[in-house]
Amino acid sequence: MNQNQFLIALVVLACFIFGGNCAPPDNANVTVKDYCIKETGVSGEKVKKMEDESLEELDEDCYCYLHCIFITLKLIDDKGNLDVTKTLKEFPDFDEECLKKVPKIMECTDIAAVDDCES
Repeated sequence: MNQNQFLIALVVLACFIFGGNCAPPDNANVTVKDYCIKETGVSGEKVKKMEDESLEELDEDCYCYLHCIFITLKLIDDKGNLDVTKTLKEFPDFDEECLKKVPKIMECTDIAAVDDCES
């Protein structure tokens, strides 16, 4: 499994942990997945390929979708800081010291920095 596939698997796992029904506080009837598809404009087909790991390479649309997931799950604050404690709680396979060094995640593609923290 490459790093992109690992990150995708972790995001899918997080949505599963939250029952697929974790949603932004202002809309309790929308899943995080559906919310982030709508917010980012990524196609449902591309998300499905990400989930089943058949997508060869992640592009900016994919990174924006993953960025939305991390923000919605409150793993990234509004200043772009990754919450290491919350991230480790959801994804214990990440390397803590590496996560502490992840720079601010302000742009969609910045979420790729988390890939390097796979243990």
